[in-house]
Amino acid sequence: MKFVVYRCNKDPDYFLVTDETHQGTLRGDDCPAGGDLEEIGTYTELGKERVAFNESLAKDAIKTQGYYRFEAKTWDPVAQAPGAMPG
Repeated sequence: MKFVVYRCNKDPDYFLVTDETHQGTLRGDDCPAGGDLEEIGTYTELGKERVAFNESLAKDAIKTQGYYRFEAKTWDPVAQAPGAMPG
């Protein structure tokens, strides 16, 4: 399966995942605050290596309702600890 991922513009921490078959059925109303959808990209299955969302849950939700919605806690990059404190 290829996953098509969209981001909710009014709720930037929420994403909708669908497949190519259901892609045309998504609406901004599927986001918690409505708005528009921004297409992020199309991705193939990665199995357990997937970090952003659970592929098994996504596939089940896509079969039953046409999409899977998930919340990412942040898009901010993970800060790296400094090598040493200044002396």
